[in-house]
Amino acid sequence: MAKEKESTRALTGSRLLHKNVPQTNWVNTQDPTNGWQAVAGGGCLYYESYFDLSAYELDDLTLVPTAMSLQDGMPYQAAGTNAISVFDVISQERLNPADFILYTIEGNFPSSPGSTEDWTQILMCNTRLLGLSTQFADPTLLVPSTAGTFGSASPTAVQKLWIYRVIVPGAGTGDPIILQVPASRFVLGADIVKEDDLPYMMRLKRSYELATQG
Repeated sequence: MAKEKESTRALTGSRLLHKNVPQTNWVNTQDPTNGWQAVAGGGCLYYESYFDLSAYELDDLTLVPTAMSLQDGMPYQAAGTNAISVFDVISQERLNPADFILYTIEGNFPSSPGSTEDWTQILMCNTRLLGLSTQFADPTLLVPSTAGTFGSASPTAVQKLWIYRVIVPGAGTGDPIILQVPASRFVLGADIVKEDDLPYMMRLKRSYELATQG
């Protein structure tokens, strides 16, 4: 007799998750607006949220990323600095935004050899350097100079997938530094699957190790 298929409360199959990030206006001598935060001393600006995967975790399901992106409408504008570094990250574990200040100085990024994160921990990391434009009359308009994409896109069984937008201003050209950051949206396409017991238990073990490292 064929074994009855185990039922789950959460549905398996393809999913499209999204998380909106509001715009913000920031003067580095004041608190940011719309839920954004600044590290102590005003060295960087960040927004932190998460995708809630607890329903999948309750049913021992695995999320397998198929596509990850940030929908970003631009423009970015600044005064008091001539460049900003922008990081957009999806991580299996919570991050320390202050680390990103050192990343911009040392030429690192989350999950690089010079970081404190493991490669499998970071599912997506997009980086951009935006600098003042010399092609437009607007003296505050920032345009992309460089861009990079990193991350493992690893399957995960965590309860939360953390998302971060981190903005690190370059050297100041005036006081104060003023930033205008547009609204954006994280989009995560994924397959929700039921794995065999052994690979799922190994995935949980790895998630525990990532959560307790350091």
